[in-house]
Formats: sequence, structure tokens, C-alpha cells
Amino acid sequence: MKTLLVIEEAKYWGDLQMLLSKVGVTFLGFDKKTPNRSEINQLVAKADFVIMRNRNVAHHSIRFAKEACKMTGTPFWIGSNFGIETIINKLNETFPSENFVLPKSPNKSLKKNPKTQNEPQKVLQETVKRQELHPYLKTKKKNLPLKKVLAQVKIDDDDIDFGKLFK
Repeated sequence: MKTLLVIEEAKYWGDLQMLLSKVGVTFLGFDKKTPNRSEINQLVAKADFVIMRNRNVAHHSIRFAKEACKMTGTPFWIGSNFGIETIINKLNETFPSENFVLPKSPNKSLKKNPKTQNEPQKVLQETVKRQELHPYLKTKKKNLPLKKVLAQVKIDDDDIDFGKLFK
């Protein structure tokens, strides 16, 4: 069983602990604002592989861990975004003698697909029933408010005396 040290903010850990235990890897996490060099040296000594999330090498914990890895000969990787698949790929590259594979659970994928297929069918069936219950309006019952208002307005054909209007 290999030990993996992950140096990143704890909010990014997510399900890494649980998923790595399924693969057969022990998880060590480190997230501190002000790290001690001795703490990081001890964690690197326990770990078989170190993964760091930060491109900024000036960050103290990253710098300390990188130096400790070089001193002990522990393999490390620095990345900005990674998930369980990336971690497993890096472990397989680093330790080719061991096979790290995440077991897939077919039950989860089967449960998701029928739900998405059933919901649109129910909606379509409901809309068909509504259309059958409420037939379209007949053409004789059109609502024409403008035509009604214009019919009430009467225009005289008498000549208008504009001279009287503008005095």
C-alpha cells in the first residue's frame, strides 16, 4: 500500500480520501497557512508520492515540500487542477509495477439514465392530455379589440376649416 501526500487547500480534497482508499492508497493531507519545515519534512518522509496544487513555487509549503522531496528522493508532481483520475495516472506512471485502478460501479450510471429518460416522457404525456382537453379557439371567436374601437370612430367627409382651428 502506497502513501500519498496531497498539499493543497482542504476544500479541494473532496472525496479523495474515500476514492484513494478504494484504489489502495493511504491519504495524507496538508493545508496550513504558515507551515513548519519540520512538519513538511516528516510528512514527506512518510509519503511515497507527493502531489502539490499550486503553480506558485514561492508558496512556503510548496517550496518546503519540493526541497524535502529532492533531499529524500521522493517523487512529486505540481499541478493546478487535478482529480482522482489524474492522481491515479501519475501513480501508475511513477510506480509501474503496481496497478492502480479505480473500480467502476455500474449501478450509479444505470440509475441516472432512466430518471432522465422518464421525466421528459411524463411531461410530453401531460401536454398531450392538456391539448386534448382544451381544443384550439375557433376562427369565428377571434378577439379583435382594435377593429371594434375603429368601428366606433366615425369620420366625417366634411371639409375641415384649418383657418378656424389655428387662430
